[in-house]
Amino acid sequence: MTKIVDLRPKKELLNNKFEKYQFSSEIIPITEEIELCKHIKHKEPSSNQDSWLEAKLFAFHNHLFENPYDSSCWFWDQDYGVWQLKEDGSLNQVETQNIECDPSYKFNPTIAFAGNEVVILSRGDTVLEVVLTSKLSSSLLIENTEPGILLDARYVEPKNLLIISTCAIVTTNGKKQSKLILLFYKLKNPGHWHEGLEFHKKQELAINGPIEYVFIEPNGEYINLLSQDPAKFTHDSLNGLQEKDFSEGSKIPDIKIPKYSWSQDEESLTVWIKIPQKHKSSKPNVKVSATNISIVIEDEVLINGEVPFRLDHELATWNCENDTLKLELMKHESGQMWNELIKNDTNGECLPNDALASEIHSRLAHLCSEQQGNDSDQPAIGFNAEQLEECDLEGGENMLQRINLTNCTTTHLTILTSHNRILFTHKLKTCQVLCARYNHDGCVWEPVNRNEEWELVHKNIFPGFGYVEASKANKKFCISPASGNYVAIIEHKRHGFLYEKPQQNALVAKQKIIDLGADSTSIMGAIATDNYIILLSQDKLYKLNVS
Repeated sequence: MTKIVDLRPKKELLNNKFEKYQFSSEIIPITEEIELCKHIKHKEPSSNQDSWLEAKLFAFHNHLFENPYDSSCWFWDQDYGVWQLKEDGSLNQVETQNIECDPSYKFNPTIAFAGNEVVILSRGDTVLEVVLTSKLSSSLLIENTEPGILLDARYVEPKNLLIISTCAIVTTNGKKQSKLILLFYKLKNPGHWHEGLEFHKKQELAINGPIEYVFIEPNGEYINLLSQDPAKFTHDSLNGLQEKDFSEGSKIPDIKIPKYSWSQDEESLTVWIKIPQKHKSSKPNVKVSATNISIVIEDEVLINGEVPFRLDHELATWNCENDTLKLELMKHESGQMWNELIKNDTNGECLPNDALASEIHSRLAHLCSEQQGNDSDQPAIGFNAEQLEECDLEGGENMLQRINLTNCTTTHLTILTSHNRILFTHKLKTCQVLCARYNHDGCVWEPVNRNEEWELVHKNIFPGFGYVEASKANKKFCISPASGNYVAIIEHKRHGFLYEKPQQNALVAKQKIIDLGADSTSIMGAIATDNYIILLSQDKLYKLNVS
C-alpha cells in the first residue's frame, strides 16, 4: 500500500514579516575567467525531436556536472574530451578511452557520479564508460545500451552492485513519452574493477510527462523519482514482469479526497464542508470559539480542532446549500495570512483566491527588481519559457515517488500541486533536496528515510522567492548550494541574480547582480557552491566569489 507523504512546513522557519530583496548595485566579482581550449559539446534537437518533452530536455540542459563527493565540476568539450575543475581551481582533462561516437544519436553527453571514485560517462549513444578516478588510465566500457541521458548512478559496495539510470524519449502509440531505464551490473570479482562487469538485470518504466530527476538511494533498493506523471514498470529482465505485476504493483492509489475546502482574503475565511448523503436531512451542530472550530452532525465529526490564529467568533455565520455547509469566519487580526485552517490537519484543501492573488501580486512586485533589464539579444530557444511553465502546470501536478526496485511498487508518494512548483533541486551524497513553491516562498525539503519509513523534512526557506522566480521570464537555471545560504537565477546569457537567505524574521535581504560582460556567449552550465558560482559558456569557465 502506497503511503501518501504530505508537505508540512515548519512554522518556525516561515518568515511572514519579510518585505523584499533589496537591490544592490554590487556586482558579484569574477575571480577566475578560464579560456577553454575547445568549445563545449552542445547538441540541438533534430527535425524529428520536435515534442515539448524534447524541447525541454535540450533547452534547459545543464552542461556542467557537480560531483557531490568532492565538489569538483565536470564537462564535455566538442571532441568528447572530459574536463574536471577541482575545488582548488585547477582544470585538468580526464583520461578516457578513444571511442568513435555515432553522430546519428542526438542526445547531449552527460556525466553521473556513482561513488567516491566511480564516474559514469555517456556520449549520448549506445556506449557507457565507467571511469575509476583513483586509478590512472582505468576505465570500463558498457556497450549496446539504449541512447539517452544519464540521470544518476550508484555503486553499492556491500552488494557488489553498480546501478545506472538513464532517460530516453520514445514514441508509444503515436505519443512521445519518457522512458526511465535502470541498468544493474555486478563486478565479476568484488573489489577488482579491472576484471570487468557482468550484466545483472534491466528495468524499464514509462512516464507520460518529463522526468525532473531520479535519485538512487545509497542501499540501491529504492529510487526517488520526481516527474509530472506516475511511473509504470513495463519491463524487468530478472523477474519477468507479467501484466498482472504491471497493473497491480505499479498502480498509484486513489488520492485522498479532502473533507473540506477553504479560502481566505485579508479579513475573512470561507469554509465548505460536504455533508454526507446519509445526513442530508439532519441539522449540523456548529461551534466556533476564538481558538476552535467544531462541526458535528449526528455524532459524526466533520471538523474539530484548534485554529492557528484567533477568530472573531461572534461574527461567524453558516448556512447549508444543497449538500454543502458553508461557514463564514472573520479573522481577529486583519491581514494575517493563514497556512492551514486547523492545526496539523491534512484533511482540508486551500483554494486560491483570485482577488487576493491580484492584490498580493501588486504588493510583491517590488521583490523583483529589473533595474538591469533584459538584453534584447537573448537567444531564442525554440519555444516560450512562460508557455512551457503553463504546459507543465496543465498536467495538474508533479509527483515524487519512492519506488521499491525489488518488488516494483511505489511505497511512498508526495503530490506537488500546481501551487507547489519545483524551483530547484540539488543532489547530495545521501539524498536529493528539492525546493518547491509554498504560497509565495520557496521551501527546501530533504528526503529522510529510516528503514521502511520515509518523509520529507522542511530544512530551509527563501521567503518571497516563489514569486520572484515566477517573474523571471528569461531564467535558464535556478541553483543553490548545499548550505542553502543563497539561491541564484541564471539567465540564458550574461546575467544572473543572487538572493541571499535572510536572517530569521528579517524584513529584507540582498539581491545581487551577476554580469559576465557584453562579450560573453550563451550560458550553458551553472553550479552553486558555498563560496562560488561556477558558470560555463561555449568558450569560457567563470568562477564568481559569493562568500
